[in-house]
Amino acid sequence: MGFLTLSRREGEMIRLTIDPGVDTEKLLKQLLRDGITVHIGAIKRHGRARISIEAPKQMAILRDELVDA
Repeated sequence: MGFLTLSRREGEMIRLTIDPGVDTEKLLKQLLRDGITVHIGAIKRHGRARISIEAPKQMAILRDELVDA
């Protein structure tokens, strides 16, 4: 499982995608077994929330602004 912790403001997004070339059947079995865990940590000043995401390593977890449009 991969793990990422980041801060987000209201309206900002996080995108989870599947890396190219991944065995999707194997990934689906892992997702059905382990799922994806999202932990909301502290909510700080100026409305920033600390978020931690744990997902299979075959999935990319990115701030939405880093995804090519």
